[in-house]
Amino acid sequence: MKIEKDKIEEKVIQKLKTIKDIELPISIYDLGLIYNTNVEVVNDNVNVDIETTVINSRCNSTKSFEIEIENQVKSIYEVDACSIKFVYTPKWDVSMISEKGLEQLRSVN
Repeated sequence: MKIEKDKIEEKVIQKLKTIKDIELPISIYDLGLIYNTNVEVVNDNVNVDIETTVINSRCNSTKSFEIEIENQVKSIYEVDACSIKFVYTPKWDVSMISEKGLEQLRSVN
């Protein structure tokens, strides 16, 4: 079976777009909290590595986000493993919000 990394990465992104921030009605992807996604295929096993951050470094919701991200990504049929790493550099700021995320923020107010 040929594993297409690009298609799996797109599925990962679609799953990340379903995870809403705790305080804002916007996905963590559109908020710009996902810094990197990497799909690796090793011996026909698909491993997904994700680098993410939080809006506030004092936020204590990292464990719940980690579990939610892992559950969503591992629900993809082709994915065998998922690891999440929280990074704090560069520090998140509003310029990282996608255009879609900005539109959603405007519609809330």
